[in-house]
Amino acid sequence: MSALLNVRDLTIANGTREIAHGITFSLAAGEAVAVLGPNGAGKTTLLRTLLGLIPFSVGSITLSGAALHGLTPSARAGRLAYVPQVSRLPHDFCVRDVVLMARLNHHAWYSQPSEKDGLAAHHALTQMGVVELATRTFSTLSGGEQQMVLIARALAGEAPILVLDEPVASLDFRHQHTLLTHLAALKNQGKAILFSTHHPEHAARLADTVVSIASNGAAFAGVAADMLTAKKLSALYGIELALTRGESGALFVEPALSC
Repeated sequence: MSALLNVRDLTIANGTREIAHGITFSLAAGEAVAVLGPNGAGKTTLLRTLLGLIPFSVGSITLSGAALHGLTPSARAGRLAYVPQVSRLPHDFCVRDVVLMARLNHHAWYSQPSEKDGLAAHHALTQMGVVELATRTFSTLSGGEQQMVLIARALAGEAPILVLDEPVASLDFRHQHTLLTHLAALKNQGKAILFSTHHPEHAARLADTVVSIASNGAAFAGVAADMLTAKKLSALYGIELALTRGESGALFVEPALSC
């Protein structure tokens, strides 16, 4: 299967300060890549670099074979849909209008939404299980509902790759489970998903490939099962971790208890 996203020997930086190097992985339709690492390691910087929001000078990024730096912002938006960790929206918009914002890339400025745009927004809200919220005001929604709507907005743009920065941050267990269930369904439908997370358990549930960025800037990538071991995760986070499996096969990660 040909990759939608190819990253080779990438170095990411904040201005002139190098943050991480040697980042290499690929992402195809129907696959998910999880980015793990301690706070400040560069997970968000990596995602923003892949989106073309932060420049890079070492390595390569290609989208369906096209070099990222050769694509216009509109072309990038047509291939990558981004859900940031924090999204500030004018709260007087209704949910349907928030989702329709993703369709701006398909039209000239100031043009009115078409019937196709409305259908795309409705379909995206349905996919995320929040179509009944379409007429609600965004500010009246719970945090979990807002996150579902923001992902629906990303889906409405119909980009093949969905990029999410810590999508379960600040969500309770029920909303975490609901969100991961929807993301798994999208993956099964052929969506390519790239997400950062502080939860190795979520990477185990959803990801095919894991990219680990250490605090010293070293980056490693591999098959999720090979990357999500007690030894590798303990080294990544600088604390001894214990891994267990539940009856359903779900992975649980916690600090190893000491006497």
